[in-house]
This record gives sequence, structure tokens and C-alpha cells, in this order.
Amino acid sequence: MTLSYAGDRYSRLAPRDLVITLRSMPRRFSESIGPIRSDPERFARRDEVVVDGLSLTTHVAALARHMNLLESEISRISTQGDPVVNGAALALEHPAPDVERSIGLDAAESSLVASAEAIGTLLDGRSSEQWTFRAPATHGVKVTMLELAQHAARIGVDGLTTTASITNKL
Repeated sequence: MTLSYAGDRYSRLAPRDLVITLRSMPRRFSESIGPIRSDPERFARRDEVVVDGLSLTTHVAALARHMNLLESEISRISTQGDPVVNGAALALEHPAPDVERSIGLDAAESSLVASAEAIGTLLDGRSSEQWTFRAPATHGVKVTMLELAQHAARIGVDGLTTTASITNKL
């Protein structure tokens, strides 16, 4: 497993651009989901319309889990001396829930927003030495803080695109 997505736009983002991208995500998610929330008819269908096997609620919940895991790993890599990064955070697919339970759209969006904000805060003001710190991952690859942040941006923005796709069908 590797985090080298050669040529994708996220792998070219500089640290400051990553912070800006991640800090803008809460606003962008609110803009995407807000019209659904304000239209009772569309809101009632939020779990009926399915894109790629996911309804709006299940998609946002899965994205929130992934961003929460990335937040946890970025926090550990920035505060612990020799952390091992959870390989599930590095996947392109969202991790499965530990327990199958339904959470509402509000709770999922709140969790997603909190994680995106926390990641932006954790990354803001890091030194160049911290951005290049390399930590081992459970899948045997070593990743830098920069690569982990680029991956968080990739997951977040791709998730936002899917969110918009689902909301457009409601």
C-alpha cells in the first residue's frame, strides 16, 4: 500500500493550501447539505435516494468516520514521538463502522464538520520539519504528515463531490 497518487491534484498541494482546503470543508458541506435540510420534501427522501449503494445519511456517516480516523492519526503523528499510523486511515474506501447502528444526518454532519475543523487546526502552523516527519503505518508503508494531510484533503473533497451528487438527485 502506498500513498503516492502521482499526478493527482492533492499530491501537489502545499501545506498552506491543505490547511485552507481542510478548513473550508465544514462550510462547503453545510452549503451542500443545507438546501436539503431546508426543504421538508427533499429532507424526507434523504435516505431513499441511493448513489453507489449509499444514501445521503449513510454516505455522510461513512465520510465522517473516515475523517475522524484521519483526525486521530494526524493528531497522533503530531503529538507522539514514534506513532504507528492506522492503515485503514490510508485507504480510499471509508472504513466500516465498528458497530452497525444508524445515526442521523445531523449527527453525521456534526461529526464530519468537527473532524475537518480539527484536522485544519492540527495542521495549521506546523514547521517544515513536522510536515516531513515520516511515521510507519500498519500496512508497512511509511507516510509523512504532508502525505497524510494530502490524503485527508483527497478524502474530504472526493466525499464532498459525492455528497453534492447525492443531494442533486434528491
